[in-house]
Amino acid sequence: MTRALGLIDIIAGLLLVAGPYGLDIPRGMTISVGVILAIKGLLFIMNFFSWIDVAAGILLIFAVTSSIPVYVSIGLAAFLGLKGLASLFTFS
Repeated sequence: MTRALGLIDIIAGLLLVAGPYGLDIPRGMTISVGVILAIKGLLFIMNFFSWIDVAAGILLIFAVTSSIPVYVSIGLAAFLGLKGLASLFTFS
């Protein structure tokens, strides 16, 4: 379960990086990953990193219709990618 959620973090990070570079991403995929990230954050709301998941999910949902500053997008993508890699390499 932890590895699957880590994979969602990595996908969300890649989607956030693809936005500023102008790559065509399916809108449904961006919205669904954003919703999954927000729900994951709401399920584990007691953790600080869950608040970041909620914010990243909402940001991904709104990134479909509006532009996000590049430094916010890249910073959040790096954080989500590192968090996802840490989840993939857990030994539990």
